[in-house]
Amino acid sequence: MDIRSLRYFIAVYEERSFNAAAKRCFIAQPSISTMVAHLEEDLNVKLFVRHSKGVSPTDSGKLLYPYACKMVNDLSDMRNLFLESPAPITLSISLTPFLSGALVSQALKTMLDEVPRLSLKLVDESESADLYFTSNHYITKEDVFYPLWEDHYVIAMPLDHSLAEYASLSIKQIDKQPFISRTSCDILESWNYLMQKQELTTDVRAQVKTEEYALDLVAAGLGISLIPEHSSRGRDDICLRPLHDVKLKRVVGLAHKKDQNFPDHLINTILSVKKQLL
Repeated sequence: MDIRSLRYFIAVYEERSFNAAAKRCFIAQPSISTMVAHLEEDLNVKLFVRHSKGVSPTDSGKLLYPYACKMVNDLSDMRNLFLESPAPITLSISLTPFLSGALVSQALKTMLDEVPRLSLKLVDESESADLYFTSNHYITKEDVFYPLWEDHYVIAMPLDHSLAEYASLSIKQIDKQPFISRTSCDILESWNYLMQKQELTTDVRAQVKTEEYALDLVAAGLGISLIPEHSSRGRDDICLRPLHDVKLKRVVGLAHKKDQNFPDHLINTILSVKKQLL
């Protein structure tokens, strides 16, 4: 067992795909498969089950994951002890308007706390940047994506709304409801498709760009909205209800172009952010 095999195992575990893990680690897919196979042989367990959509971790894989992350991070920390004066790192990071500000802030704080001499410049999504917060729906083959958290979409409504009496909702109950739409919504196409398939409509009262604006209008009683659950944390002026017949979600993370290289300790810190956000 060596540290590389653990890094490759972590990549496969988080990507749920040998191909995606190979791209993330910048190696050939057979190489990462071989290293994981050697790890399985060393531990005398099976770590993944292959299927048509990728791989799923076994119980042994789920057990190993937190230990592997700790060992990789501990090794990085040990190396950092002997860096006399790490070179300063200045990064630009673009932010999309549809993300939870609280979780983004927590991720940025972790990076600043754990990467020596790191300086960040936050830019708008329209500007070029070294790293960008985005969701899996916008990732291309040219990107390396580090997933940080998962968002499930729910219906946000005023506290006194008639639908608040239900523990969960059917998409059919949304029909003709006053609705706050978000123009910057990464699952908008999927939502519109589902509504059209069911021959449902909403009475759009306002279109806004950010989730915060949508939640403020919901709280003011202007209508309901489709919102990622994380975005409503800490608010007591609205209520949330899941849709029991529709499952919409996104994976949010940091991404960069494949031709960009960053120090190992920066990448390890980005990977460690995920555990702190769970």
